Amino acid sequence: MQRSQIPNGGHKHLHIHRYDSSKTTSSVNYVPLTTTSPASSYWGIDQSIAYGNSTILSETAGIVDTGTTLIFIATDAFNQYKSATGATMDQNTGFLMITSDQYAKLQTLTFNIGGSSYDLTPDAQIWPHSFNTEIGGSSSSIYLIVADIGSNSGSGFDFVNSYSFLQRFYSVFDTTDHRVGFATTSYTDAVIN
Repeated sequence: MQRSQIPNGGHKHLHIHRYDSSKTTSSVNYVPLTTTSPASSYWGIDQSIAYGNSTILSETAGIVDTGTTLIFIATDAFNQYKSATGATMDQNTGFLMITSDQYAKLQTLTFNIGGSSYDLTPDAQIWPHSFNTEIGGSSSSIYLIVADIGSNSGSGFDFVNSYSFLQRFYSVFDTTDHRVGFATTSYTDAVIN
């Protein structure tokens, strides 16, 4: 979602100094918006990503986007993730697919943002089984929600932290102070798949 101006020509200011702490299980940690283009034209932040104990994407710029379903990461990071998980590309869906044995070994995918770590558990990394047939997949298959952004890291647009990420964390888009905040919730570690 692009930051915009309101019709009267003034900048849109949403004064967020409070948030609904009943929805969080941690404090909100804020990170300033990135200055790296083109991510800086959106709700862009800087982060790194690790799979298990291995960094697959060094600190770089990307965006937080509520209107995207899958988590997109730079091609070089995607290839490392695919290799580490043992996933194969499913031709019917275009999603990565893993076996139940591979799922049992799936490690945490950690987003390091502004000195705080946000973990996607194995359950959080898979497409909801109940929607498998909606994407042209098999009801018994296991699909991953991480996808290839289509270019190697260093482009200034190396990831999209999408709905698949945001549904597990509380997020605050603070236009006044030009920052984004995240906190854990009861859904962060929930098993829903």
